Amino acid sequence: MRLDEKRPALWVEHVLPDLPASGSHSGFLDANTVSVVVELLLTAEYLFLRHASTRIPSEVRNPQRRNHGHAPVVGFAGALLARTLMPIFVCVVLGRFIANALIRDTVNQIAYLEQATDRNSTGKPDGPEITIQEGAATQDLIEGISDDVLSGDLPTAQSSAALPLTFHPRGLSVLVVGSNRLAASRASTFFEAGANVIVTSQLPLSKVAQETQLLEEQGRITYTQLHTDGTQAWKKALADRDIALVCVADTLLGASTRRSVSSAQTIFKACSLLRVPINVSDHPALSTYTFPSVHRFIGNNGEPSNLQVAVSTNGQGCRLSGRIKRDIVSRLPDNVGAAVDNVGRLRARAKAKALKLSEEDGGPLNTPVPQIGTPSISRRTSVDKFEIHFSDEEQQLRRMRWVHQMSEYYSFEHLARLKDEDMDSALELWSGSGPLPHHEGKGKGKGRILLIGSGPGHPGLLTVAAHHALKTSTLILSDKLVPSEILALIPSTTKLHIAKKFPGNAEGAQNEMMELALEGAKRGEIVVRLKQGDPFVYGRGGEEVLYFRDHGFESVVIPGISSALAAPLMMGIPVTQRGVAESLVMCTGVGRQGKSVQLPGYVKSRTLVMLMGVARINQIIQVLTESEAAGRDGAAYPKHLPIGIVERASSPDQRVILSTLGGIEEALRKVEERPPGMMVVGWAALCLEGTGRVDVLDRGVDDEAQIVREWLGEEGYKIREGLSEEWKDILNG
Repeated sequence: MRLDEKRPALWVEHVLPDLPASGSHSGFLDANTVSVVVELLLTAEYLFLRHASTRIPSEVRNPQRRNHGHAPVVGFAGALLARTLMPIFVCVVLGRFIANALIRDTVNQIAYLEQATDRNSTGKPDGPEITIQEGAATQDLIEGISDDVLSGDLPTAQSSAALPLTFHPRGLSVLVVGSNRLAASRASTFFEAGANVIVTSQLPLSKVAQETQLLEEQGRITYTQLHTDGTQAWKKALADRDIALVCVADTLLGASTRRSVSSAQTIFKACSLLRVPINVSDHPALSTYTFPSVHRFIGNNGEPSNLQVAVSTNGQGCRLSGRIKRDIVSRLPDNVGAAVDNVGRLRARAKAKALKLSEEDGGPLNTPVPQIGTPSISRRTSVDKFEIHFSDEEQQLRRMRWVHQMSEYYSFEHLARLKDEDMDSALELWSGSGPLPHHEGKGKGKGRILLIGSGPGHPGLLTVAAHHALKTSTLILSDKLVPSEILALIPSTTKLHIAKKFPGNAEGAQNEMMELALEGAKRGEIVVRLKQGDPFVYGRGGEEVLYFRDHGFESVVIPGISSALAAPLMMGIPVTQRGVAESLVMCTGVGRQGKSVQLPGYVKSRTLVMLMGVARINQIIQVLTESEAAGRDGAAYPKHLPIGIVERASSPDQRVILSTLGGIEEALRKVEERPPGMMVVGWAALCLEGTGRVDVLDRGVDDEAQIVREWLGEEGYKIREGLSEEWKDILNG
């Protein structure tokens, strides 16, 4: 029958011949025909959405086509148009299963949308459009395929690029050729990786490196003396021993039994014929693989972890690769190996664990890892409670997404502390919205204590680390002698307490500061113990470290520029100088609880730097210069020996008073004291004056008095004070 354009419903009769749709001029039948047409269209739309539309919408340019999750709704609408009791059966009997299907498809749709959002948020330009099948998407979520591959940004092939791989030679036979220490090192590396190691050379075992002999005695390697020449002979030797990997280690420059290049080429040809990977030391062109510089981190219980960091320069600089490796390792936390091991255990539990999911009315369907903001869908149904059973593959997919997010956003500290119960809680898909057990939540954590050296005095000589600590701490406990210019850097909102140290109260003030620091740390504060100079140079820093450790806090010590070195430098006095001072002794002029200390004896080529002794300089001069004085180890100091009293070094009013041991007390009586001060005793005090005097050690004792007179003049002392204009420009920025 020919289809007539004036009778648009006629073709329905060919599909459903029992339906007299055309020519009846009946409104009911015409309406019924339209409903059948709509039903057929809905069925076709359902089939398209369910089986033909893409599941990953990130690459689809038209957002209106992102309707894969709507397929169950379209199919249900088509069923309602059927002219049978099927809609009632579907609604009453199959309604629960349809609801489950709707929820499951919607959850999957959200997962794909999240993945697309994460990938598009990287800001990369759109690459070529690609279609990813469902299996590929699942593999991406489970194994973490590179975003560059998914977006079409494939790397450009480079002929010189090497392929870094992790190789497991467990149970394979490996041949190491060489008799030197490098061969022993390579053999030990292969043994630790589980290989069966054979070491060979032309020398007997007694003539090879001692390390190789020790490995053979321990049963870690098998040593074979092998006299082989020619490609075919090497090929047979490798094939007979079923060698899977070859390392030639006796081609290094400077080796006593160095293998020639032609011999190494012969071994290379034999390996090439057998397709056996080979490394020839110091010959990248003859190597199909190279040894990277490797560091293996410590994991749980002090055992080696699964984390290894390897750096390779592809044979272009092994020393440099080691340096780069050390720099990388130093920037990673010590417990990163334990974090990797715990994530591995978490992955294994996620793959093995079969979960039965349940949800209360109104609860989130896709609760994310706490750090991730993920959209959720609330269930709207009249059923008070129901259970959803996901397939094993769907459960594994969701759990692995959790593992990936935890790996990306949890700190190494948290991952390293994961316990079995924490892992089980993390893998509960419908767990509460609170933090996971291994999180501290929003409460205050354990505080920190930092011991900081403020340097010689000027803020410009403060270290960057110390300056940062002053700006970010919440409580600062400062020693009394820290200059006001340093204290001015502290934010006004930070609590500041200055020690109440005065003669007779030093111990009480010290104990008070340690107790205040401990109390602040227990409250969760970042506490800074601010000290003059360097905390470990007569700053009692060691006492505080042990005190805080005994109370459960491991303090961090930030060094400062010690005034013992910086103060003489600021006044033009080098503590060591060729031809004048070959060594340096540092000591204090005041012992514990104000007691005297044993001072070192005189050595002409040595500089004595004495801290905290200016207030009792008369007693110190007496001990140093009197031949029979107690309290000195060694010879007496000559009274014409130069001495410098340096006060307030690096401050705008810094000053040095220069004289001799015999005349310094008289010089000090003529000036006003400017504490804090220190003493520099020795010929270094005058060696840079004028044109310089750097031949003191070559001059006799008879010339020393004349040198001092020329230096000091008739007055017997000199005073220099203030910062030079150059120093002012530098320190004031």
